[in-house]
Amino acid sequence: MQTDRIALRLRGNSEAMDLGLQLARANWLQMLPVISLGMIPIALLAALAAQWHAPLALLVIWLFKPSLDRPLLHLLSRDLLGMAGGTGWLWRQRAQWWPGLHLTSLTLFRFHPARSFTLPIWQLEGQTGQARRQRTRALGYGSAGSGLGLTLMASLFELVVVISLFALFGWLLPASIWEGLGAPGWFDPAGVHDHFWLSLAAAYAVAVLLVEPFYLGAGFGLYLNQRCRLECWDLEPALHRLAERAKARPA
Repeated sequence: MQTDRIALRLRGNSEAMDLGLQLARANWLQMLPVISLGMIPIALLAALAAQWHAPLALLVIWLFKPSLDRPLLHLLSRDLLGMAGGTGWLWRQRAQWWPGLHLTSLTLFRFHPARSFTLPIWQLEGQTGQARRQRTRALGYGSAGSGLGLTLMASLFELVVVISLFALFGWLLPASIWEGLGAPGWFDPAGVHDHFWLSLAAAYAVAVLLVEPFYLGAGFGLYLNQRCRLECWDLEPALHRLAERAKARPA
């Protein structure tokens, strides 16, 4: 990968994550419709699961979060190359971002503590087996703690968004609506009411829409930084500019 859109140089982990956050912020308007469309089938699955047992709606949304990351990562990586397009373009490119340990990321690797950092290795590099494991270990050297901290911080921000939404709607909605939702009886000796779980799942879905693009972007920034550390990406753009200046210099 080569690009002149950002300065690819070795950074500290915090600065690398900040670079990824800036990438996500710059692409926010393109990422929001993508993740929103991706949330629709997940929300439908959550609604079906809630018909059987209401808390499962929350679990379904959490389980399928890695599926939302894949088109977002494809969008960010292609934007660095100046190749990004809209949602239609992204859908036509789905063969490039849908495979690549997708099922494994929803099962065995769902609890990976630094999944936003490892996803670019699985999805963009296309390695498998022992080569992928060695590559993950090599790129993870020196950044595992930052990847874990990023995951914990993203979870904390999701919690803040959920609490804020409950507080906001509790303040704005009249008491009659809350009573219609059965809010006074959400918690009783018989257990938690289904309406609470459904409201919590809806708030959590909104939190994922707001936080996940930036979580993915920060992890992508860590990945780029580790590539710089191992492969000296900063040399190639510099040599390219030197060659261009040499061509422009009169003989």
